[in-house]
Amino acid sequence: MNQSKLKKLAVPLSDFNKSVTVRERKLINAEKKYYHIVNALRNTRNSLGLTQEKLAQLSNVPRTTITKVESGSRNTTLQTLMAIADSMGKTIELKLA
Repeated sequence: MNQSKLKKLAVPLSDFNKSVTVRERKLINAEKKYYHIVNALRNTRNSLGLTQEKLAQLSNVPRTTITKVESGSRNTTLQTLMAIADSMGKTIELKLA
């Protein structure tokens, strides 16, 4: 897509933010938090030099589940997240604020 077409279709962020309801803002913030968790898991796995297959073996979680969690296409359980984190020598910390 060329720049002129993109400019015609684009909405300035300030205009977008004006039209977002409180409920929609909460949903957006929840998605951002989930994305950060997923991204941290994937980055940790990569920094440790682990493949998804190796992580699956270490955590006793199916590789397909790890793929879905890392892609954000699966809302996983806390138990699964804890198993994945533990297999990488990490912990999951839950803060209630």
